[in-house]
Amino acid sequence: MNVKNDNLIDICGLLDNLKELPNHFTTIFSNAIAFLAAISFALGVVLAIVGAIKWATGWDNKGGKKTIVKGIFLIALSLIAGGTGISIALFI
Repeated sequence: MNVKNDNLIDICGLLDNLKELPNHFTTIFSNAIAFLAAISFALGVVLAIVGAIKWATGWDNKGGKKTIVKGIFLIALSLIAGGTGISIALFI
């Protein structure tokens, strides 16, 4: 008899976990957006620094300017996408 009661408790726990599954999806989505935003921000910073070094040393003036613009674009994109994605995840 105790075995049947334990199984009933386990099934109830499973159903409770299934009810909370959408909350876990929003958490996973929010964390994924934050991770991608952080990666693109870091890549943008690296590109901007490398472009500034290229441009300042005269190694590749035109390419250095383009690299700086690409880095700044990635930084702006990550800030916009991160803020928008996290806001959407919070409202869901």
